[in-house]
Amino acid sequence: MWPVLGTASGMLFVALIVGGQSAPVSEDALIVVELVGLILLVPFVGYLFALLRQAEGENGWLAATAFGAGLVALAVKVASIAPYIAARNLESGTELENALTAMNNASFILMLLPLGAMVGAASAIVIKTKVLPAWLGWVGVVTASALVANSTAVDAEFGPAFLLFLLWTAMSSAIMTRRVRSARTNPSTSHETLVPEPIR
Repeated sequence: MWPVLGTASGMLFVALIVGGQSAPVSEDALIVVELVGLILLVPFVGYLFALLRQAEGENGWLAATAFGAGLVALAVKVASIAPYIAARNLESGTELENALTAMNNASFILMLLPLGAMVGAASAIVIKTKVLPAWLGWVGVVTASALVANSTAVDAEFGPAFLLFLLWTAMSSAIMTRRVRSARTNPSTSHETLVPEPIR
């Protein structure tokens, strides 16, 4: 079940991030839900890296770029949660509260740049090797371009390109999960195979 957990963690990440915003929960609970969702992005990025590295070959560098960029984005976002928590304990409207809130907003926008690098590098491998459907690679190109462009709006409080990233992540996760489950039920495929053959 470990490969399934790795691939499905992308869908769980999206479910918690999107569902947490609309769920009738307290602000403290919402922070916990988002943290858990962010942590679930780690195994998804790890499995994606293993898939891309096998497709690209040992001498490639794009898979490592996607993996590193994903971890950088995660680190930027997780680090922004501490100022946000601190701001909640301050009187609303004070200079310090506004500064901490601005730090949280800026971190979210800055996170979009490494996410763009991650999706762009992954999509280049997908388009070249067809290790995942080629159309997913082209969706990734559009998503990466939007993420990079959105990251330049450093004073914005919301990045609409992040919604495209959530969609790309959900689709990638669903496709990889389906393939892993199919490989597990196929008698001709070893149960130890973590990375299925490329889609033709």
